[in-house]
Amino acid sequence: MDDFVIPAKTEKELEEYIIRFLKIAEKHNLCFKQSKCDFNATEIPILRVQVRNGEVQMEEEKVKVIKEWKTPTKVKDVKSFLGFVNFY
Repeated sequence: MDDFVIPAKTEKELEEYIIRFLKIAEKHNLCFKQSKCDFNATEIPILRVQVRNGEVQMEEEKVKVIKEWKTPTKVKDVKSFLGFVNFY
């Protein structure tokens, strides 16, 4: 497993969820590198999107690439474009 996101509506709720999560992780001997942990973040990149304030948005760099993509003129170019934007 790679990334864990624990959403909550309030700080109190978040604290409860984190404690519960860490107890389960400890029970299963899971370890976390503290330098890679962010707590109470309001914005995080995950699965190629940005999550901010409870909303999911495309990463700005991806939007820029799509907007600046040259108009495809060949079938191969169309396939490349569709392959890139398919996720979005």
